[in-house]
Amino acid sequence: MSTLSWVDPSSSSPSDLVKIRDLGVDYGDRRALDSVNLNVPAGEVFGLLGPNGAGKTTMFRVLATLLSPTSGEVELSGIKLGRNPREIRSLITYMPDLAPLPSDLRAVEYLRFYAGAYGLRGKEMASRVDECLDAMNMSDRRNTICSQLSLGMRQRLSIAKAILHRPRLLILDEPASGLDPLARIELRRALQKQAEDGATVIVSSHVIAEIDSLCSSIGLLHKGRLLDAGPTRSLLSRFSGAGVRVIIGAPGKLKAVAAWLRDCPGVDPEQIRLLREGAVEISLNENVTNRADLFMYLGEARIGVTSMQTLETSVEDVLISLVGNSPSL
Repeated sequence: MSTLSWVDPSSSSPSDLVKIRDLGVDYGDRRALDSVNLNVPAGEVFGLLGPNGAGKTTMFRVLATLLSPTSGEVELSGIKLGRNPREIRSLITYMPDLAPLPSDLRAVEYLRFYAGAYGLRGKEMASRVDECLDAMNMSDRRNTICSQLSLGMRQRLSIAKAILHRPRLLILDEPASGLDPLARIELRRALQKQAEDGATVIVSSHVIAEIDSLCSSIGLLHKGRLLDAGPTRSLLSRFSGAGVRVIIGAPGKLKAVAAWLRDCPGVDPEQIRLLREGAVEISLNENVTNRADLFMYLGEARIGVTSMQTLETSVEDVLISLVGNSPSL
């Protein structure tokens, strides 16, 4: 799927569970969200990435029907947000950053309370509560008072509550906060299971590694504007942050080789670095012609390449590239 279909209102698909059109939110004279357009299909784990203050939580509050937009329109599962918020709320779950928990209930009692609110009864309730505790590896803490749980365990319990009623849309604001590495793996499995069952999962983070490992698609939000969105690998591959690092063995000839390399096509003099272990390191753009030229010149000069490493573009590279190429941001 091309990125255009994610951000172009005219190219939405019937499979898109979430459709956002020209969404704008103002807090007084401050523009928190500015003309955001986004389509997110069912069965997707979509990550909203951006620095603090980018507008992620504001967007989530709109999706959760807790905040009315200043302008624009949001449609969830074919239902326009402003027309039937009660029906919308039956289809979604919203987990804010560090969601509060009651201090006097046991973990299992907390989940049973919400299971009842979602309409689950009897054996169905008991079975689903057990499933969600097991999914977050909390079965042995089922009788622990919520106030006595560690931060990571409280976060696990909040996620268990979020998936209780098998919502069509999960909106999770910084769900990995406070989680240890094992809990992050469990979170990823739990959310991917929801997506496999047809739900749409939207999570936010300003921690790049979390989004990159958790989500199959991402959107990049900066100062209230959605800079780009699409499948993670597709989005990363379209930017020039990828490159090649070449290590050239040149013991005793480092300065001479470095001076020679500065005249080669495709080599940025600023990207030549002398290494202590008797080698020269060069970083190149992902450009086949430049690489071919470099290796041809290296072969003619009889300079041996001891190693080559391909550098992958990260989400951080893309965000920096987009912000750097947008003077108005």
